[in-house]
Amino acid sequence: MKGLWPWWVEIWDRREHPRSLGMVRILVALVVLWDLATTWSMGLVVPLFGADGVGGIGDPLGRDVIPEIYRWLPAEASTAWIVFGAAGLGALGLLLGCFTRTSAALLLLAWAQLALILPPSDRGIDNLLRNAVLLLALSGAGQWMGVDGWRRHGCASAPGARIASWPRFLLIVQIFILYFTAGMHKVALSWTPMGGWSALYIAMRDPAFARFGPEILDPLYRLTQAATALSWTWEWLAPLFLYAIHCRDTRHRPGRLRGWLNRVGFVWLYLGMGLIFHLGTHVTLRLGIFPFAVLALYPAVAHPDELAAVLGRLATRVRSRPVV
Repeated sequence: MKGLWPWWVEIWDRREHPRSLGMVRILVALVVLWDLATTWSMGLVVPLFGADGVGGIGDPLGRDVIPEIYRWLPAEASTAWIVFGAAGLGALGLLLGCFTRTSAALLLLAWAQLALILPPSDRGIDNLLRNAVLLLALSGAGQWMGVDGWRRHGCASAPGARIASWPRFLLIVQIFILYFTAGMHKVALSWTPMGGWSALYIAMRDPAFARFGPEILDPLYRLTQAATALSWTWEWLAPLFLYAIHCRDTRHRPGRLRGWLNRVGFVWLYLGMGLIFHLGTHVTLRLGIFPFAVLALYPAVAHPDELAAVLGRLATRVRSRPVV
């Protein structure tokens, strides 16, 4: 036990550059702002989050537990706009890295009120994103490409900036839980050979989600079968993905499996498959922000030094392109 305590303290006391969490901050904020802008553009702010007396469908005043915003403010259309605007202001502050912790807290509180006003509007992806925003609120993510970084270090990405690593670790665990539990819940026969690996084909034919008609899907049935089998296997490999991240961070230790996982770049192969899966489901299914919200968490898997190397190579390629 004496050896475990220093190991446990060392894990939670690691420090690293804010680059990875800063990128997650920017991407998550963009997804949230996109979602809020879509709601606004469709004219749904008052219908979704207003009281029933002004055209709202949620009836927040008729519940046993009345949302706090309707305890403090009158049941008018302006109240729906206030809480919706507060969520937008928090998301914008998060994007800019301006008073990041306060902005994240404002977004969380306003978002929670929106969920209480109309519980059916609160999707699973909203829960996932709120968890991510909470971790960002507890981190120093605003110190990379944010106003907070400029105020503290005098530049957008100070090489010497250091923040706690544990929020990034917990985001990785969240990705693992998302994928592994998704795989565990796929127990219907349509996800197995006995059901003909037909799950994705059935989902793509569902009128609530379908983007294409059967005249396009039917000739591609074999392809949807392969995609079903591959995505099911990919989600069940989530524990190996989590272990591969550990092996990447402890590559100096011996072990055949550790060496193999690092040689083949299993972590990046897994995330590459995830990128294909999410972009593919966006193209073929109407899933709202879900694909991009999950992809927004992917930079957390990259160590800040790895991310710096990738961004450096991209910048070099852009600068080396000939000017036409």
